[in-house]
Amino acid sequence: MRPLLLLLCCLEVATAFVSANRGIASSSPTQLAGGYDATVGADPKTPIQFFTLPGNTCPYAQRTHITLNELGLPYDVTEVTGMPKPDWYLKINPRGKVPAIRVPTADYAVIYESAICNEFLCDYATFMKQTQTLMPTDPFARARIRLLNDHCDNVFSKTQFTFLMNKDDSKDEELCNEMEEALQMYEDALVESKGPYLLGEDFTIADLHLLPFIQRLVITLKHWKTYELPTEKFPKLVKWVQSCLERDSVKESSMSREKTIEVYSRFVEADYSFGGLNKNK
Repeated sequence: MRPLLLLLCCLEVATAFVSANRGIASSSPTQLAGGYDATVGADPKTPIQFFTLPGNTCPYAQRTHITLNELGLPYDVTEVTGMPKPDWYLKINPRGKVPAIRVPTADYAVIYESAICNEFLCDYATFMKQTQTLMPTDPFARARIRLLNDHCDNVFSKTQFTFLMNKDDSKDEELCNEMEEALQMYEDALVESKGPYLLGEDFTIADLHLLPFIQRLVITLKHWKTYELPTEKFPKLVKWVQSCLERDSVKESSMSREKTIEVYSRFVEADYSFGGLNKNK
């Protein structure tokens, strides 16, 4: 039997067991503090383990947190603490990054990188004959989602953090313009789709992939750069932000404004590189 088919079959058995006890539509995460040896002792009834940082601080992990909540999949949360990451977590994800998900009932199969985790979870939900619209079946729509997500990761997020971390005031206008040029792709997408979301009526992976970064942009750039998304330039995008923030899945996975400023104060003071996204020399 092929490994993927084995994984999905095991997941089907696990979910059937859990849904009978907890209900697949209501996820009630168990908070497991980071530092315990998560390579052993996992509850064999746990269908999905979700590994993240404490306090909803990571935008990449927030993507997968939103996905799990939107799909209503039952899962447990393990918070990974410490730098460098503890050895037990490096055995799970050798890259040491979050998010990662692990499936104890499928021979402890591990999936990591947020985009891969999220597509897997949607495929799993579809395999389980669960109706989901986060990742459509239409190949053109799927390609559109991936192109929007690629733009977020390789274009927009670099301009966002380079602008935020810039210490030379004379460069702010240029860097702000570059960021707004990158944001224009999303305004255009919303005009084309007729909204309220990037692909139209349905909230998809494209929305949840971008949103954690826009959330942080709205708070941090207003605080450090007195910048707000101009409604005259981005009317659709401003409305999109509000529509997304009203979703329960987003509320449950978000930091407060005060917590966001607290976390990013450390980054700004340390001139943090954000994994290479900060392009200031």
